[in-house]
Amino acid sequence: MELPPGQISGQAGPAAQPSPSPSAPSSYAVEALELVKTYPGKVTLFNFSLNIPEGGIFGLLGPNGAGKSTFIRILSGLEKEDSGAFRIFGQRPSAESRRRIGVAPQENCFHPLLTCMENLLYYGALYGITGKKAKERAQELINQLGLADKKNVQASFMSGGMKRRLNLACALMHEPRLIILDEPTTGLDPSTRRQLWETVTRIAATTNATVILTTHYMEEAEALCGKIAFVNKGQVAAYGTPRELKRLAGRELLKMKSVPGDYAKLEPLIKKLPGAETITVTEHGIVVEAEDAAALVSAVTQIFMDNSEKIIELSVSRPSLEDVFLKLTGAQLKEATKNEAAGGS
Repeated sequence: MELPPGQISGQAGPAAQPSPSPSAPSSYAVEALELVKTYPGKVTLFNFSLNIPEGGIFGLLGPNGAGKSTFIRILSGLEKEDSGAFRIFGQRPSAESRRRIGVAPQENCFHPLLTCMENLLYYGALYGITGKKAKERAQELINQLGLADKKNVQASFMSGGMKRRLNLACALMHEPRLIILDEPTTGLDPSTRRQLWETVTRIAATTNATVILTTHYMEEAEALCGKIAFVNKGQVAAYGTPRELKRLAGRELLKMKSVPGDYAKLEPLIKKLPGAETITVTEHGIVVEAEDAAALVSAVTQIFMDNSEKIIELSVSRPSLEDVFLKLTGAQLKEATKNEAAGGS
């Protein structure tokens, strides 16, 4: 069986990750080391290594079939890895450590014939939360997630966006330290998707929980996640903050056009600016390549003004996460998602 290519131990990308230490106290919510998971004729995870820090929102980004959901199923105890090791808040996986996890899966997991309140009380009971405490916790989540008007409505009669909120509420009923959201906005319209973004951001800000978000939407990962791991063909292809990851695709560009356009005079002046790495004069103006092009706008603009140049065009372009994925895999994420949709994830 052919194994997928890629970096081993999650060291690809701008930020290398330390291996789990059996003795040192952990500052990670999850530590995975060289996980392998295979199915007949298919390798889903191969030497998958990843450390997820405590707190905030962490993104797992990649196309369908990349291995994201397989990792989540192993983490939550629905699957067993073939080899490798992982820890949850510094502890080996067990029934006790997994009680700290709340999972909102891709498919809604609530009972369609029960109301919002009934669903939450049911899920609370699964974790031993009953009576007055359960009702108070359920009401708190109903208010927090904007479900108050649907409190006594049968779940099957709710809109898609409300169903996703209820799905999330069920995962939060037992106040988990680790919240896993597996493709939470798939199938939602753009407006409802952004509303759910606000909900997830508020949850992360008002609790001390760690949120793991799996998605194949670039804008979603960038809007919500403090750190991101690109997953491709069963491995971590790159890891870092969105800004760090974008640097893998190249520098930022500052493009300016002016009249009368004496760029030969302007070029040596701009070259003297700290951070201006490459200056290129074209028929359409002058292009400044820099690590942080936006930070140069004020100084470059001043040079134009000091030399009686009237700026008629100015733009800053930054590499996108789509550019990073293209560089890492040679395929656009949307196309990869489309091509692999028939496979597992």
